[in-house]
Amino acid sequence: MKRFSLYLLAALATVLCSCEHKELCYHHPHEARIRVVFDWQDAPEANPRGMCVLFYPESGGAPVRYDFAGAEGGYVTLTAGKYRVLSYNNDTEAVLFYNYNSYDTYGAYTREGNPLEPIYGNGANYAPRAAGTEDERVVICPDMMWGSNTNTVEIDGSGVCLNPDEVVMVPREDGSGELQEEYIIKLYPHELTCIYTYEVRNVNNLAYMDQMCGTISGMAGAMTFSTEALPTECVTLPFESYKYDDKTVVGTFFTFGHNADNTEPHKMAFYVVMSDGGKYVFKDSERYNVTDQVNNAPNRRRVHIIIDGLDLPTPITGDSGFTPSVDDWVDVNYDIEM
Repeated sequence: MKRFSLYLLAALATVLCSCEHKELCYHHPHEARIRVVFDWQDAPEANPRGMCVLFYPESGGAPVRYDFAGAEGGYVTLTAGKYRVLSYNNDTEAVLFYNYNSYDTYGAYTREGNPLEPIYGNGANYAPRAAGTEDERVVICPDMMWGSNTNTVEIDGSGVCLNPDEVVMVPREDGSGELQEEYIIKLYPHELTCIYTYEVRNVNNLAYMDQMCGTISGMAGAMTFSTEALPTECVTLPFESYKYDDKTVVGTFFTFGHNADNTEPHKMAFYVVMSDGGKYVFKDSERYNVTDQVNNAPNRRRVHIIIDGLDLPTPITGDSGFTPSVDDWVDVNYDIEM
């Protein structure tokens, strides 16, 4: 009986020690609560509806993702380890993503489209392309994107953030009135996509224009977040066109930009539907080759293109004996005189 009692006491001691060990771990969790703050000093005009942050463990495995409404940030909880951090706005609609689980190769791209998509939709009919660009894929423009890719975060085994940008004292959430440390990491998003604007000046017969859109060739169709590198493949982007006044057409579109190592030209083409149903494409004139304006822009993120002159035809009415085709595009490489 005494031997049994000794065994029982030993077993109880083991259980008690085990419980004490678990209690000790409870008071020293291997994770840290961190406040993420977005500092917009590098993109003061940004207005995202939401942001996401991805923490990629350097030890491997899937990223830890947090999404925040608005542009201010919020709290995240991370277990012990070292992380590389990516962030970007999560309110995009046109952008698609690839290689999500890899920090080094995670990137964005857009789906394939049609030169006439801005006016006819994705099911548009065939449209002539600028000479030499016929083999480029046509993809739609991305949304405006902001993001960052330069931060790392390290949490030690006792749940301490080793490299916060700031440490502040805040009240404990248990209502005790005591203060505790709060770790803050600051992310500095900047523009990831480029804003291209253009104006076509001295447009003749613009009053008779019914619909209009355009394309630009030689652009990049994707981007890798960690390096902001662009692929070498050239794509053509379709974009919208608007009347600004009775002599000017303008437009704005977003793009990942162009790979500076590519030597392919940037050619614009304009597709115009006139009030009488006639369809005209303006391309291959040297005035629509905007390579120098794109490549030599003072700010590669903000490119403004100017084209001088676009001669739209005067609609044919009455008994002139000529009816413009509504089935095929008339290729205009010279000034129309009608």
